[in-house]
Amino acid sequence: MSRALRVGSLLFCPACGTLLDLPREGHDEIACHQCGRKEPASSYENLATKTYSSPNAFPSPLKAKRQLVQNTIKGGEAAKDRDPVAQEKCQKCGHIGLSYKEMQLRSADEGSTIFYKCLSCGDQTSTNN
Repeated sequence: MSRALRVGSLLFCPACGTLLDLPREGHDEIACHQCGRKEPASSYENLATKTYSSPNAFPSPLKAKRQLVQNTIKGGEAAKDRDPVAQEKCQKCGHIGLSYKEMQLRSADEGSTIFYKCLSCGDQTSTNN
């Protein structure tokens, strides 16, 4: 008699391949819902579980935002006293990489104004938030 097939921490019926439920408290057998075959609950005893995930398995909105804005110059050194650079496209020349500044020009209960400057052609634009 063949035993339940194990894939990671999951058990499958050896007769039809259906995923088996966890054993209930006090029951010695697990019945397959598809074919009715009974599997001993001891198949779940001492079952080691390993899980793996890739670094990109759980995307982070904060990490994505940090990748859009950088405050470095060539060579990876920190750009003190320089404007941060957003990975946005210049409307005039199409270059990707605009330095920006944020200023509060209107009343405090209104949004700020963002000033962009293209690093390639020097074109300047602004956006009200």
